[in-house]
Order: sequence, then C-alpha cells, then structure tokens
Amino acid sequence: MAKAVGLAIAASLLWALAIVLVKLGLEDIPRLTFASLRYVVGALTLFVWRTLTVRSGVPTVPSSLWRWLLALGVLLYGIVPAAQFVALDLVDAVTFNFVFQAGIPLVTALLAGMVLKEPTSRWEWLGVAFVVVGVFFFYPVVPRGDEAFGIFLAAVAAAGIGGSNLLQRKVMRGRQISALDATVVPMTLGSVGLFIVAMIVEPFPDLGAEQVLLILFLGVVNTALAFTLWHHAMRTLNALHAGVIASAQMVEVPIFALAILGEALTAGRGFGSIIVLGGILIVHFSKAAAARNGVPDPAGDIDRVG
Repeated sequence: MAKAVGLAIAASLLWALAIVLVKLGLEDIPRLTFASLRYVVGALTLFVWRTLTVRSGVPTVPSSLWRWLLALGVLLYGIVPAAQFVALDLVDAVTFNFVFQAGIPLVTALLAGMVLKEPTSRWEWLGVAFVVVGVFFFYPVVPRGDEAFGIFLAAVAAAGIGGSNLLQRKVMRGRQISALDATVVPMTLGSVGLFIVAMIVEPFPDLGAEQVLLILFLGVVNTALAFTLWHHAMRTLNALHAGVIASAQMVEVPIFALAILGEALTAGRGFGSIIVLGGILIVHFSKAAAARNGVPDPAGDIDRVG
C-alpha cells in the first residue's frame, strides 16, 4: 500500500508541475501545436515502453472497443488538452487549476446521475455547497473578457475529464484490453488528430533547444511516466485513495506556480481553495461510502490530465 501511495503522489506532483510548465512554454509555442506535441511524444514513449516490456507487437483491440477508444482519444487527448492549453494562455496557472480541480469530481458525479442514473446524495450536495462558497471567496469580482473565456475553457476541460472517466470505465469494464493499451491507443488517436488540426490553424513554430527539451520533458516525464506510475498505483489503491491524492493538486499547483512563475496566492484565493478542497474531499468520501453500500463508483480509475 505504501508503495502505491508513493507512486500516486509522484504522478500527482508530475501532473501539477505540468500545468506550470505548460504555462511557461506558452510564451513561445502556439497553443494547439504545443498540446498535440506533448501527447504525441507521450504516446510514442508509451509505445516504445510497451514494445520493450510486453513484446506482443501492435496492441490488439477487440472490434467492439474501437469506437469507445476513438471517443476517449478525441475527448481526453484532443478536446481536453486543447481547452487546457488555450485556457492556460488566457488565465494564470492558479486560476486554471482552481476551476479544473474543482470541476472534475463534481462533473463526474453529475454525469453519473445523468448517464448511470445514480442519485446524488446529501453529502455530495454538501460538497457542491462547499465548492460554491469557495468560488465566492476565490472570485469576489465576476471575471470578464479573456479571463472569463479562460475560466469557461478550464471548466470545459474538467467536464471532459469527467466524461472520459466514464468512457474509461466502459472500456475497462470487460477487461478485454490492458490498462497500458487503453492509454496508448486513445492517446495516439487523439494527439495525432489534434496535431492535424493544429497544423491547419497554426503555423508550425521555429522551435529552439529549450522549447524542444520542454516538449520532450512534458511528453516523457509528465505524461508517459506519470500515467505509468498512476496506473501501477491503481492496481492497489481504491477510488477514494486515488481521488484524495489527485485532489492534492489544488495545493501543489500554487506552490509550483509561486516557485517557477512567481504567481502569488492572495489570502482570499487561498481560503477559497481550502474550502473547495474540503468540498472535493466530501464528494470523494461520500462516493466511497456509497461504494461500501454496493453502489459502483462511476469514476473508476480517476485520470487527471495535467
């Protein structure tokens, strides 16, 4: 258990660091091109790792899963990264992370009610109330212009993660495909599709050594390695452990943003973040209690694309 917790914490820290590094790289690299290259590199790294460890050639995918893997790729590695990178170009890293992290468990709970017809408990509604109060302290003034659009896109990214968690559960339910292949295949499909879109709408940048190293680091370390660590941890951890550890990014990102970008966290925003974190934890513990009573957890293995 201790090893699994350590691996999950490492993955969470890498995803938190990725948000800040993306913000840094957006100063020189176009948004969609940057997003697509990160995940193209990540997919290539995972495929090489798979070749060296599994030694079974090209992933074998049952025909019944292709449409779900394609949908997962388009959503999780196409739409979500595009929304993330454009949002990070419009708002500071702390603001993006606040909206993104607050939205994931709440959207997942909402989708579970709509798609899986699972009722929202009173404890989950209490968690929602905490989030609303936290948002009030974080945003005493209604955002406008580019900031408002950036916040909207961060919410879109959170909604995409919530939807992708349900898709991943659909893909993994019958155990017809390994967790590694369920990551490699959609990541390849989604990132290549996003790269094609980026080449149509953006001029390809003249990348220097620093930009190339940043893309490689994000792709290999913050994507391929982080996903590998997370999936290994999920072999032991339950959804509650995973959710709590992933939620620590609410604290981790502001620390990285202060150290690397110099983004200071005001007292009001810090207090709001703590309240929202409390709301997220209430939701996670409520879902864990429901699972103990025989209600399946719709989130399954929670993925946070940072």
